[in-house]
Amino acid sequence: MPPDSPMRDEPAPEPSRAGTERRLSVLFVGRVNAGRSLMAEALLRHHAGHRFDAHSAGLTPVDRMNPFVLDRLRAEGVATDDLSPKPLDIYMAPEAPPVDIVITVSELAATGMAGAWPGQPVTAHWALPDPDPSLDPGVAADPEAVVDAVFQDLRRRIDLLAILPSHCLLALSHWNEESDESLRSAG
Repeated sequence: MPPDSPMRDEPAPEPSRAGTERRLSVLFVGRVNAGRSLMAEALLRHHAGHRFDAHSAGLTPVDRMNPFVLDRLRAEGVATDDLSPKPLDIYMAPEAPPVDIVITVSELAATGMAGAWPGQPVTAHWALPDPDPSLDPGVAADPEAVVDAVFQDLRRRIDLLAILPSHCLLALSHWNEESDESLRSAG
C-alpha cells in the first residue's frame, strides 16, 4: 500500500477453520424490491453464494416480483424459489443481523437512505433503470429489453464484486469508521 494511503495496511483476517474467509452479508436496496434488487440478490447467490449472504429489500415493497425479471432469471437457470419483495425495516431493526455491504439500485433508495445504515457497512450505488414501465414512465415500451439490459449489467457488476477479497471489502468499512471518527474529533 502506498505510504500516503489513508487506509491502514493490516494483515488479512484469519481464515475460518474451513479455510475460507468469513461470508459477507450484502443487502441490495431498491424502491419496491420487485426487479433490480431481487435480480441482484438472486445473481449474487447464484454466482458467489459460497462467499456472500445475499439479501434484498425495498423502501415500499410491492406484493409480487416483476414477471419479466422472474422469467429472465429462470431462463438463465438462476434459482427463484426464495425470492419475494421485503420491507427494508427488517434489515434496519436493532435486532437485525449486521450487513457488511449495502448496494442501492434506485435513485430514491440512494438519496433517501444516505448515511442511515447501522453498523457502518460499505455502501455503493448502482444506478440502473427500473424495468417496470408501470413504476417508471421513462422506461421504454419493451420491459423485456430493459430487464435484459439490467440483467447483463448486474451480472458484470456481481462478477466483479465476487472476485474482490473479503478483507479488502471489510477494510473499506473500517476506513469509513476511522474517517467518521476523524471528522468528529476535528469538529
